[in-house]
Amino acid sequence: MLQSSRLKAQEGALSTIAGDKGGKKVKCSNQALPVYNELVALALSGNYWAGLVVRGIKGLTSGRMNMDNIYIQKETQLAYGRGIFYLVLPGVTATLEDCADGTYVVKSLNADTNYLKMQEDKKKPGLWRIGKDLKSDPIFQRDGDILRKDYRSVVVSDQASDDPKDIALAAHDDLVKVDGTIARMVAGSGFDLHHTPGDGSIVGLKPAHKAIASTRSKEITESATLLANTMYKARQVEGVLWFSDWGGSAVLTRAMQILEKEGLKDFKNHAIFLNRPTSSSGDALKLAKNLNLKLAGNGGKSVGFRPSEIRGNRSVSKAGTMGAAGFGLSAAGAGFAVAGAGALAGPMGAAVGAGVGLCGAMVFVVSTVLKGIPKFSGKKYK
Repeated sequence: MLQSSRLKAQEGALSTIAGDKGGKKVKCSNQALPVYNELVALALSGNYWAGLVVRGIKGLTSGRMNMDNIYIQKETQLAYGRGIFYLVLPGVTATLEDCADGTYVVKSLNADTNYLKMQEDKKKPGLWRIGKDLKSDPIFQRDGDILRKDYRSVVVSDQASDDPKDIALAAHDDLVKVDGTIARMVAGSGFDLHHTPGDGSIVGLKPAHKAIASTRSKEITESATLLANTMYKARQVEGVLWFSDWGGSAVLTRAMQILEKEGLKDFKNHAIFLNRPTSSSGDALKLAKNLNLKLAGNGGKSVGFRPSEIRGNRSVSKAGTMGAAGFGLSAAGAGFAVAGAGALAGPMGAAVGAGVGLCGAMVFVVSTVLKGIPKFSGKKYK
């Protein structure tokens, strides 16, 4: 764990770490600078997680220090609308001040440099490669990249303590029922799995301004950050299906919310499918439309057969009547510099993938409306 000095943040000179050539300036206290520099060094050495964090901090140059930012939580209100904020990224917590001169100052910075190891140990969200026979052990993808193969499927799991291998086994049968093309590709090369470890399923999704207000909310946001970056970098892969399973709908929804807030709408023919969503499917489908994502299968979703399976879906209430249920998302949206273009420049940008793009050109067969709804398994992990 890298941790800032306990000295007062105002002691010592401030160093500008972003915004020299435009946008808001981001400065770093003398106490937080060694931690930041260590993150930069890790990023330059090829550490994907560190690169993501550095890009996130540098992304503050866009000026998105507000309560709609899902990574920001206000601690203290100062004069003229300024304040002290917490910035929460995967494995990192920073305290920042929004100063009267328009700059942001990183006052303290704590980073868990073992984050990648924790992902590999299945203690943090991560991407796993699932083989076609489902018998081999999943392989952790350190760079968060899906397999660059046409018509690739990516399962976004519910939060669960189950092993990725068990989750893959449970999700497989429903995945291959979405579309004939998907079934053939999964049979030929398997799929990728975005895994969110933890206890208990996700039901509903709190408004964006409460996205880091609780431990559960932070866990969802942390997972969604990684998923958003995975989606962003998959833009050149043709035929990607983003398939959420149960409470994975909340993770996928938050990831799409992040991407929309960034204005990254160059999704061409990617598609989503919500399998038994336990968060508002209406919000997810609206976000998909805004991002030019197609709806796979029969309208982009399936629903459960029991009230407990569809709680939060907005289509059926617990009493079985039509109506709105669950928490849903606020219209305010969310924001984060998702591996954003311009967030890094020069050698640093080349090293950690500045300007990593969003999902893009592909041809995905979703125009054919399936006759009737396939009978989805209803299996949950274990």
